[in-house]
Amino acid sequence: MVHQLSCDVLVIGCGVVGCAIAYELAAAGLSVIGVDARDPASGATGASLGVLMGVCSRQPSGEGVQLRLKSLEQFDPLIARLEADLGRSLPVNRRGILRLLQEEEVAAWQETLAARQQAGYCLQWLSPAEVRSLQPGLRSDLAGAIYSPQDRQIQPKLLTQALLEAAQRRGARFFFHQPVHSFQRSPDPPFRLAAVRTPSLTFTAGHVVLAAGLGSSDLAKELGLQMPLQPVKGQALRIQAPGIPLGPVVTDGDLNLVPLGDGSLWVGATVEFQAPHPEPTLLALQELLTRAIQLCPALAEARLLEHWAGQRPRPLGQRAPILGPVHGYTNLLVATGHYRNGILLAPISAAILRDLVLEGKTDLGNLSAFAPREKVGGAEG
Repeated sequence: MVHQLSCDVLVIGCGVVGCAIAYELAAAGLSVIGVDARDPASGATGASLGVLMGVCSRQPSGEGVQLRLKSLEQFDPLIARLEADLGRSLPVNRRGILRLLQEEEVAAWQETLAARQQAGYCLQWLSPAEVRSLQPGLRSDLAGAIYSPQDRQIQPKLLTQALLEAAQRRGARFFFHQPVHSFQRSPDPPFRLAAVRTPSLTFTAGHVVLAAGLGSSDLAKELGLQMPLQPVKGQALRIQAPGIPLGPVVTDGDLNLVPLGDGSLWVGATVEFQAPHPEPTLLALQELLTRAIQLCPALAEARLLEHWAGQRPRPLGQRAPILGPVHGYTNLLVATGHYRNGILLAPISAAILRDLVLEGKTDLGNLSAFAPREKVGGAEG
């Protein structure tokens, strides 16, 4: 038997972005349903280290930088709201990010340092001696580092679960292991989505938000839309490293050492564009371990706890993320393709989608500078 459910907003995809959107919409008093083909945070969210590189992002300016910084400003208030709603604390690393630099990188960061400091952010250049004082035990051949105490790190699955629970407390409903397989839309453009179907449920909603990560591409095709997303594999491992007092997240190129507060830390993540499958591989494990030990020699005595991998959605033909109303549809919005910044951009993505739904906007003319750059896709008749 197929059951029919109705709501103000249906969110397809329950990773961190989808759950953040559901939470903001439920907090605004709307009836919300979230649906996912798998468990919450089982896609790209589960392949993230939760490192929020906002202030210490490399570009000195630009729309992408502003989006990151605006979302970072909303992060601590969001955590405070979640903790108040749930009556428990969330583990957040507020000791910042220490970004190590090679000699040839130092000059290139000067413009970014000046831009952040002029904007009122705390971004510091540290000499090799200051790096050793802040974080002992790193290799000795460093040219220096950028230190960003205002950046953050949080465990993505814990954040997603908190968003989901807080949304439920505000009336949102979630259905898992319910893959969307078809849509019903009005016959003529501009189209309106009249129903969304899974094997056992049919949903009707005032608005539909497509936030299904890599799964968004196939769902978009069902709607006559082009939304190509490239899967980019990431692998990481968790090790037990007692006696190594890591404080901030340490970043060396694309390698991160992420302390988790219990004596363990994540090491990762890789960026693999041509990986044939999403499962962990021994070669990547070996490379991560080798680089981690070179960076922090004492890690040679650490104990391996687990090794995991996943895929992140990278948009092709446009910048990440894909965010906003869909051209040719009156009640369809999209929030996907966040690539490696889904955790960081979840707060601002949720705020933008909330405002779009509440204000009923189907064009972008009056949105702020943090709104999407262009309408999404192009529906075919």
